[in-house]
Parts: sequence; structure tokens; C-alpha cells
Amino acid sequence: MKKNLQGKRDWFILKNMLIENILGKNGIIANKLDSYELRPQQMDMALTIEKSIEENKHLIIEAGTGVGKSMAYLIPFIFWTVRNKKKVVISTYTKTLQEQLIKKDLPFLRNALRSANDNTRQNNLPGQEDKFDFSYTLCVGGQNYLCLRRFNQLQMHGLIDTKKEVKELQEIIQWEGQTKSGLRSELDFEPSQSVWSKVCRESDLCFGKKCLFNDDCYYYKARRKEYKAQILVTNHHLFFANLVNEGRVLPDFDAVVFDEAQTLEDVATSYFGIAISNFNVKFLLDSILNPKTGKGLITRLFKPSDKTVAAIRETLDEARHASDLFFSEITEKYGTGSKTTRIRKKGVINNYLSKPLSNLSGALESLLNLVTVEEERLEIFVFANRCRETNKNISIIINQELEEYVYWAEIEKRTNSLGLLNHKYTRCSLFAAPINIAEDFEKQIFDKIRPVILTSATLSVNGNFNYIKERLGIPDCTPAGHFHREEFDSDITNSGDFCEKIIGSPFNFSENALIYVPDNIPDPNQEPDAYRHNITKQIKEIISLTQGRAFILFTSFEMLNAVYEKIEDDMDTYTLFKQGDKPRYQLLEEFKASKNPVLFGTATFWQGVDVPGKALKCVIITKLPFAVPSDPIIEARMELLKSQNKNPFMDYQVPQAITLLRQGFGRLIRTATDTGIVAILDPRIKSKFYGKFFLNSLPGCEKTSDIKDIKNFLALVTVNK
Repeated sequence: MKKNLQGKRDWFILKNMLIENILGKNGIIANKLDSYELRPQQMDMALTIEKSIEENKHLIIEAGTGVGKSMAYLIPFIFWTVRNKKKVVISTYTKTLQEQLIKKDLPFLRNALRSANDNTRQNNLPGQEDKFDFSYTLCVGGQNYLCLRRFNQLQMHGLIDTKKEVKELQEIIQWEGQTKSGLRSELDFEPSQSVWSKVCRESDLCFGKKCLFNDDCYYYKARRKEYKAQILVTNHHLFFANLVNEGRVLPDFDAVVFDEAQTLEDVATSYFGIAISNFNVKFLLDSILNPKTGKGLITRLFKPSDKTVAAIRETLDEARHASDLFFSEITEKYGTGSKTTRIRKKGVINNYLSKPLSNLSGALESLLNLVTVEEERLEIFVFANRCRETNKNISIIINQELEEYVYWAEIEKRTNSLGLLNHKYTRCSLFAAPINIAEDFEKQIFDKIRPVILTSATLSVNGNFNYIKERLGIPDCTPAGHFHREEFDSDITNSGDFCEKIIGSPFNFSENALIYVPDNIPDPNQEPDAYRHNITKQIKEIISLTQGRAFILFTSFEMLNAVYEKIEDDMDTYTLFKQGDKPRYQLLEEFKASKNPVLFGTATFWQGVDVPGKALKCVIITKLPFAVPSDPIIEARMELLKSQNKNPFMDYQVPQAITLLRQGFGRLIRTATDTGIVAILDPRIKSKFYGKFFLNSLPGCEKTSDIKDIKNFLALVTVNK
């Protein structure tokens, strides 16, 4: 009886917290924010998602910059999780958005709804001392956590090799005495992989409840919080890691919101694929026993003079020799410089590693009878299993055992401090990846989870969702329409499991932004040298007009470095930042704080970067962001489309490039008061028939080919603002 009354009370509170009462002009959020402005687009999105939840339908919804997507999907899902005792995953692509959700949006909503609850509770219902509440937490991969067992093990056995590593370990020891979460992201420095890999939590080396440190374990403290939370904030990478690990990474959940959903295909492809490199194999073998330092699993468990160590050392030497032979032959076969090459036939690579890795895993398993401590037995078993898995994956790639996968080799030459090639550090890798993830996406996500919400500011191409629907295996959808409160209890009249909707941006792009596309720029494919010379000149002129405060976006590091070298000496009055010199987050923070900053960036700066205000006044897009057609995955996808009598260029390459162009454009206007210039220096946007599709995909801004208009525009918006 008390449970029923409590349920009635909860529903009463929810009915008094309708979305309009939260997002409306005089709603809960308006009362909490002095600067709040009513956004009909946000209300529309929230009501659409609420309707999708109530009707248990999947939804694709594009919402332009400034709509406030996160609030629009969080509010209806908060009510749904509380009312139905459900759990929802909010999955994003970028760390920036995760932090916004965890540190800003969710705490704000929790506080606002609690306060509103205080004003609406009824004295005649039991449980009035309770508050309307919901719980949330951030979910990150286990390797982000310090493992206390391995941390103590490292200190006891002295497995650190260099002075630099010793210094890092000392800093981690000092940090461990203060940290509450044990998260790597809390460190005030970036630990090397060689050190962090020895102290982090690894799933196959975890003892779980049997671990002596279980009560204090940072990872399991976080996991207990995850199981209690109703809203789990994570990233696409961890979501798909959970998928390929059969749900062992995240707690069970009932619904998912994919924000930044335009990145889903690429992330899913990487997680359904396989990768093996000479560095991976070397790290595995050195972890068992490093030939230079004499440290590793074996010497930690057995005395160096033991015959067992000598036998394993011999087996390891055979594996190392086979690895050197295996990867050097691949390097000779597939390129002497940095190169990516498709492997079209099975069995063209000799598998020298098969027998040595098999012998090594067997030799390790033979040691299980020589140890009695369970912890030691687990470690031996894990490394034996890693040898087997590595062997298996190499065989899968060489023999091309997975159908509808593409296979390729990558050779990455690295130079020393003098710029000379260092063959010792050449990375040689083999890959396998699915050509089309649509079927897997449909079966493993849409068929098993409901509802699934896909949202972003850039999901549509040319006003429709055909591109992303084909890429993710989504059938034709029915328009979701505009949902009003009076329709809330009625059935949706459309049919099928999917709905779709496009909601425009509330920002005034026609007044706040100018698109500049110069004339007489040579075609980058036909006259690459002349094109590079011309855009370098254009960049200098544009930056002088905007006083820096610019992102210059490239499609390759080669072009970025070439232009940077030409411009660097003439930029004394600007603060220059170049991708690769520092971590991305550090570049962004310094960019925001610098005078007349100019940032040269490639792929990672086209999306997920937020620099509102006066710090950024110009985005220069040097080239339309077409994917390299010779990239093995791109090439294989195009071949598949051609076999289906489709046009690979128009059905795949153009929509993909349009999506990324829209993302690049979206770096400029981040708030209602932001103003600035987007310069597109690729002449094909005017000269080619497909150029109109790119221009039509951008917001309705004024367009010009006269550079003088940039100066006039900037002067005008300065006066008006």
C-alpha cells in the first residue's frame, strides 16, 4: 500500500513538472538563470524526444547549433528513468561534451528540479520528506583507473627501468595519497604508456571480489556508483567496447542517446576491427621478460637462475626473431616509407610468428603447476592467453578469415631528433575492419535497445537523413512532426520503429556570419603547387583583417606543415599554434588566453572544439574535406556501393565531406552573440557541379568573393554588437 502511494506521489510530482514548466518563459530553468532566453527549438526537440520515448520509437533528430540539445534530451529522460526505474546511457564522441554534461548540465538540472520539487510537494501524501531526485555518473574505461594491486606490486618488485619512469612513478605515488577517484585524468601530467600500463586496471588481470584491495578499489567504487545511477554518461568508444565485450563493460541499460552521432560509423568500425603491430608484439614479449633489463613476469615469479627462466627466455628469443622477420618482410613488401597498402589476397604474408607464439603460450601454461599463489597463476594464464589471441588475430588477417572485411598494412617511418629515419622505431601494423557496419548496428543496437536517439547538429545532407540511415542500417523513417502538449496522450499516427526530425538553429547566421569564397584559386588536384601558393597568400590577407583569432583547418598534415613553414616567418604579430606540438586541450586553452592567436589544425579540430566569444573570429577551410579515396576502408566501401549499382562519389564521398564541412563551419558561431568569417579556399565549391550541395548545406549566410567585404563586415558587426 505504501509503495502504491509513493508511486502516486512520484507521478504527481512528474505531472507537475511538465517540459513546458521547465523550459518555458517562466519555467524552472528561467527562474534559475538570469540570462535565460526562451528557445522554441529546444522546446520542440524536448517534446519530440518525450513523444518518442512514450511511443517507444527510435528517433533521428538534427538540432542546429544553439538549440541546447543536451537539456532537450536530458529532461525527458530524467523523468522517464525516475518514473519507470530505468537506466539510460548518454554517449558522446568528445570529452568536452562529456564534461559539460557531468560538470554543468546534470548538476544544474538536479538542483533545479529538487528546488521545484520543494515547491510542489503535497502535504496530504506520504513520503513528503523525500525529494524528486535522480542520479548520474561518468563511465570511463577500466584502464583509466589506478589498480592498487598492480601499483603496490610495481613498487615492491622495482619494475621501472629509466630515471624518467622513476620520476613519473614518484609523482603517481604522491598523487595516490590524495586522489579519491584514482582516475588518470586527475594527474597534472601525462604519464608515459610504459609506466601507466604497469599500474592501471586491466580487465583480464583483475581479481574482482577476490582481490585483497577490493574494498578500496577505485574501479569498483566507480562501478558500484554506475549500477546505482539512472543516467550513465560515456563515450562512443566505451559504448562499442561494451558491445564487443558482450555487455561486461557497462551496467545493463534500457535506452541510449547518441550525441555527436555523425561519428558513430567510424567508431563502430574501429571496434569491430582488428589491429596488430610490431610495437604490440614487442610490448607483449617484453612484459613477459625484457631482454635488456632482465625484468618481467618470469623473473618476478621465479629466480633468475631457475631452469624455467632459461627455457622461457629461449622461447621468447625465438618469438622475437620471428617477429623481426615477420614485420621486416611486411615492411619490405608494402613500402619503404610511410605508406598504407591494401592487402587484397589471402596468404601473401608468411606467418613466421604462428609456431613461436604457440610454443610460448604452451610454455607459459606449463608454468601453472609450478606456482601455488592464485594471483601468480592468473598472471601466467593471462599472458598465455594474450599470446594465443595475438596469434589468432594475425592468422585472421593473413588468411582473411572474416567475410566482408577489408585488410591492409600500414608502415609509419619515424625520425630521430635530427630528422633522420630511425628504422628501430618504424611502426608496422596490420589491420582488418568491416566494410559495412549497418547490419551489425541494426541487430546489436536497434533490435536490442529501445528507444535509441541519434542527435547532432550535422546529421542531414541536402535536407534529409538518407546518408546516415544507409550507413547505420536505418529504414525509411516517418517525420516526427511538431508535438504539442495537447497531443501528448494520443497515439502517433505514423508507422514503423523510427521517426526523424530536423530542427533549425536559433542563431541569426544571416547577420552574424559571412562566407568568403575567393575567385581564381587553382584546382588543388590539377595545379597543387599553384593552389598551395595562392591559399598561403589568401590566409595571410584574411588573418591580417581578422587580427588573427583564427582556426586554419587542413585535410592533411603535409599541407598544414607546408603552409605553416611559408607563413611562420611573417607572423611575428600573431601567436601561432600548430597541431602536434602540444596536446589538443592545451592548445585550446592557450589559444583562448593568447593575443591574436592563429591555430593550424587537421581532423581533430574540425569537430568537438568550442571557442565562443572574441577569441575566434575566423575559420579558414583550406580544402573540401573529402576522405582519401585510396584509404582501404573508404576504397572498400566505394567498391561495395559500386557493386550495388550506386554512385560511390555522390552517395558516399560527397555526403561524408559535407558532414565534415558543416562540422568545420560550426566551430565559428557558438553563442547568439558570436560573429565572424568562414573562408572556404577550395575553388571546387564553385566550379564543380557538386559544389552547390556543399553551399546549400551551410546556414543562410551572406556570401562574397571580394576580400574587401571581410573588412566591411567585421567593422559593421563591431558597431552593431
